[in-house]
Amino acid sequence: MKPDPALVAHPASDPARDASTAADADDAALLKRFAASLQQAPYYSVGRTWEDYAPAYRLGLRSWRRTPGEDFETIAAQLERDWNATRGASRLGWVEARGAVEAAWQHCAMDAASRQDAARRADRNA
Repeated sequence: MKPDPALVAHPASDPARDASTAADADDAALLKRFAASLQQAPYYSVGRTWEDYAPAYRLGLRSWRRTPGEDFETIAAQLERDWNATRGASRLGWVEARGAVEAAWQHCAMDAASRQDAARRADRNA
């Protein structure tokens, strides 16, 4: 006999894990878009590959989450140090990687501003 689904225990939801999973899914979708348009990006260097740029985009995304709302220029020196520590096998130096890091950072900043605007509009219309 099958157990009654209403009586089967379900694991409690972990909000931190759920938020992390959602952020990972958002990042994956965003990284796909960056990959698709990489060769048209103004900072793209001919002969470089997605594998060279992917760590830079990831650094931009992660750094925004650590310090949302900060001005990119304010933390650029720290991001350069972070790049040198996290670039892995990327062939990009900071000068080449900076554009991709900043593009990801700015995308997050614009997305956050857009969400805030939408929330304000929703509050006014409620």
